[in-house]
Amino acid sequence: MLKKKKYKSAKVKSFLFFLLLAALFWSLTKFSKEYTASLSASLHYENPPATRVLGEDNPTELSFDMTASGFQFLLYELKRPQVRINVGNYYKKNAAQVVINKTELARIISSQLEQQILVKNISLEELRISLSEVISKKVPLHPQVSITFKEGFNTTDSLRISPDSVQVTGPAPQLDSIQFINTEPLLLENIDSDIDREIGLQIPPNKKLSLSTTTARIVLNAEEFTQKELTLPISVVNVPEGISLKLIPERIVVTFIVSVSDFNTIDLKQFRLICDFAERNQEEHFMIPKLKESPANIRNIEFSEKKIDYLVFK
Repeated sequence: MLKKKKYKSAKVKSFLFFLLLAALFWSLTKFSKEYTASLSASLHYENPPATRVLGEDNPTELSFDMTASGFQFLLYELKRPQVRINVGNYYKKNAAQVVINKTELARIISSQLEQQILVKNISLEELRISLSEVISKKVPLHPQVSITFKEGFNTTDSLRISPDSVQVTGPAPQLDSIQFINTEPLLLENIDSDIDREIGLQIPPNKKLSLSTTTARIVLNAEEFTQKELTLPISVVNVPEGISLKLIPERIVVTFIVSVSDFNTIDLKQFRLICDFAERNQEEHFMIPKLKESPANIRNIEFSEKKIDYLVFK
């Protein structure tokens, strides 16, 4: 009984072996034959002229009928073919477009596929490759920097960035919309010393645009500040002839913030405090004090008196 089972098992294995062998021979015969069928391929553009870049709307694929063996069709089904177009070979000086006719396109495709493959019925009557002129323009840098100072510290100048502009190069249509280039965002807190550091620039997402530099330097002087007070006399302007005034008070205290390094350079001679009689409040008999002259390096100016009363004598 055991021998009979072994015999049947051997027969089944032999049958399966010959069946597999027959299928293999059938496949070899089938795939060795030539067929004509449609095939699609992607387009890859190479070597554009130095003064031009490829447009945004160029064809990315095409299809064609191909006569080839079944094995070759199987290969291209597993890996989609790519047709490389050497744009520079067909470019004419100052042209905004490259045109490749159907005959030349068939030759290019055939030369890049397996030998003895016939290509016909290409989906494009001609391949038109649009090109944009490469230009360059200078645009300012826009620092995205937020700075907070340690208590008692501030700056007497504005943030400086070097360079203050960059050359942006790329296709003219894309370049028209570029008005400035931002730096990378930077937050600096509790600053009590000078700032001098490198900062990156935000690269445009369009890969066809390039910058002359991708970094810049930001510089800002930080200084310690203190408060200073001066008692200033008030001058009255635009007083009609024949009128004399008595101001109450005649002097006021002016308080301001100044850097420690400039503290001793500030004196009374640099200030002129006035009241304009022509702008007086005639009903309540007061005038508003104003600083007509003051040093440029002081800030947060406050007056001890907001209104100056007056008496008129004729």
